[in-house]
Amino acid sequence: MEISSCSQKIYSKIKESKNAIIITHPNPDADALGSMAAFGHLFERLDKKYSKFCMNQAPNNLSWIVNFEKFIIDCKQIEKNDYDLAIVLDSGDLEYAGIKKIFSSIPKKIFLINIDHHITNTFFGDINLVDTEAASTTEIIYHLLESLKIKIKSKTANALLAGIIGDTYNFTNPNTNYKSLETASELLLYGARLKHVHDSIFKNKTIDNLKVWGEILMGLKYNPEMEIAYTVYNFDSSKLNINSENISEGITNFLNNISGVKAALILQQIYHKR
Repeated sequence: MEISSCSQKIYSKIKESKNAIIITHPNPDADALGSMAAFGHLFERLDKKYSKFCMNQAPNNLSWIVNFEKFIIDCKQIEKNDYDLAIVLDSGDLEYAGIKKIFSSIPKKIFLINIDHHITNTFFGDINLVDTEAASTTEIIYHLLESLKIKIKSKTANALLAGIIGDTYNFTNPNTNYKSLETASELLLYGARLKHVHDSIFKNKTIDNLKVWGEILMGLKYNPEMEIAYTVYNFDSSKLNINSENISEGITNFLNNISGVKAALILQQIYHKR
């Protein structure tokens, strides 16, 4: 659905809501958190009651993006609140968002707004604002706010820029297009700080992180017929002080820099501490 045709519908539903919940996917990245933060700022400006839900807290380097007040990480708590509106961000379906089972068990219907940029989106919402040409979900939200003529403050601009920077890998991957560059430049005019956003997303690797990268790269192989680079890595989380969910964070984008390769693949087996 085009932004111009549904922005007022979304705005009206927010204004009508008595108790809303903003949801994004587990292991949230900059786009998920930036999207959540921007909507949180909108609800606060409208003085509307809301909560935020994600099955995981933000990584330390991205914790500045979103305010963790009103933050829920246990999906069972959703049942205990009388929500009338749910805004699901940056998630292709309810299962990816981590709420499919819990929403199917709630007897009262919750109105769903689905905002996303992934081509795999299943259009599960009552309102679906899905733009697969957008570089990030925050880019869609920026244009939504612009359509509603809502003034964007600097903290919102930083959150929105974080999503674009993260999902374009600092404007270097195929997601990058003139619209993402144009949106980013406009966010700078609203007070977004490019260096702060960039450094928080990319300058976050520890020595242990880079040791893991070294082991992953040591096993790198190339299939010339399929033009695929691949590696298999067995990770024992007891050896290094690293969150097993994030050990390959960033390296997949790094592998996109290999010349003559159509795709890069990391097969990862994880051994958890006991």
